[in-house]
Formats: sequence, structure tokens, C-alpha cells
Amino acid sequence: MLRSLEQERARYAWGCIQEVKGDINLEDKYKSYVKKASTYIQVNGLGNTLAFYKSKFEAEFKKHLDKLKRSDIQDPEREAFQKLGDDKKAYKLLYDHINGWFNKKFKQNKDILNWIIDENTSSIEVFQVTKEIIALLNWMKRFAEAELRDKEEGT
Repeated sequence: MLRSLEQERARYAWGCIQEVKGDINLEDKYKSYVKKASTYIQVNGLGNTLAFYKSKFEAEFKKHLDKLKRSDIQDPEREAFQKLGDDKKAYKLLYDHINGWFNKKFKQNKDILNWIIDENTSSIEVFQVTKEIIALLNWMKRFAEAELRDKEEGT
């Protein structure tokens, strides 16, 4: 079946939002972060925004992951994620969702931040990816507002 790019974005964004559902604290944090993401990217640039997001979870996640890799845990990445606080989980999920779309849409198999700083990546390519990520985030924001609960409202 032939799908439009908007349909693909919407489907991917819907899946991302469904992945977040279940824990009201996580939903609240993620919703807040996804609503601000496009503005952060437009003001600070895609690379700076993603570096900020990664800085919010990476050190603690790696610390947990390193410990768990030395044990007999079946899925150390999942377990390390579970050990993060809701704010760090939300930043990691948002980063991973953006990175996942980048890899899917642009047929890459690398971390988006590493791709941005690669010497072979042109500023025009970064601009094109930025436009695409903002288009995806528009869908994610709509779905987050419709599907995710606010902690204060409980709805």
C-alpha cells in the first residue's frame, strides 16, 4: 500500500505516544518535553537540542547499564531504563523517538547526534533533517496533547 509521508509521520508519532502511555508521571514529563521540542530546535538548532536531551539521561543510563552488563540480566538496556527517574526516562524516550525516525526516514544506522557532527555531513543535510524532525514533532505534539495525561489534572 502506498502511504504519504504525512501518514508515515503520523503512524510513527502515534506509536511513540502509545509507548509512553501507562505511567501518569512519565506521560506528564514526556508531554511537556515534546510540546517544547520544536521551539527548542528552532531557537537552538537540532544538534544543540539533542545534545541537551542526551545530557539529561546519558550519564546515569550508562552507569546503570555498565553495572547490569556484568550481571546475568537478559535485557540490560531495558533494566537500565527502568532505573531512571521519570524526567530522565522522558528525555531518553524523546531522544530515542527522534533518533528512530531519523534512522528510518533517512535510511541511516547511526546516532543522529554522531551523524550531525560527522565531517561528511553538510549543513544542507542537517537543515533537511531538521525540517523533517520538526514535521514529525508536530504530529507527536498533537498526539501527546490528545492522548497523554497531565499530572495536575489527572486527565
